[in-house]
Amino acid sequence: MSGFTDKAKAVIAAVAPTIGTALGGPFGALAGAVLAKALGVDTKDAESAVTAAIATGDPEVLLKLKTAEQDFIIKLEELGIQRDKLAFDDLANARAREVSLRDSTPKQLAWMIIGGFLVVSAAQLIAMIGWAEQVNKIPSQGWLLIGNISGYLANEAKQAAAYYFGSTIGSKEKDRDIAAIAKMP
Repeated sequence: MSGFTDKAKAVIAAVAPTIGTALGGPFGALAGAVLAKALGVDTKDAESAVTAAIATGDPEVLLKLKTAEQDFIIKLEELGIQRDKLAFDDLANARAREVSLRDSTPKQLAWMIIGGFLVVSAAQLIAMIGWAEQVNKIPSQGWLLIGNISGYLANEAKQAAAYYFGSTIGSKEKDRDIAAIAKMP
């Protein structure tokens, strides 16, 4: 997804998450072709055409992205590729990179993000309990900023923890197995 603008990446990730994940990996060409077909653009210039289409803000484009997501999922199933495997492979590649480079930067960033989340959360709780009158004076724009920062840190802390402690793929498989066992006589 390197040629897409940040806004286009965010829209694709939100509306078509499987395509968003695939664009950065080995199935990027397939995902790009499905996107280009859904939006009726040339596959050679798909990134700029898709970015331009998203920038228009046309609701039809979002509908086409959603349709492309469904088409891509069907295509993956036809090829025998599991959607969960796309996210797992992406995570495995990141872990393999870290092992091969022996770079401590991701670990330091993860601790900073998790620590930042914990510090900000604790500070908010302390402020709300200890200085309730001052907290009530914060304008709505301030709460919007505080909420954005807190939400960002919570999401990034979740991602950092998932990177080091695993993902939800195992949990999904466990739930499926438990459901299968529950149906047995």
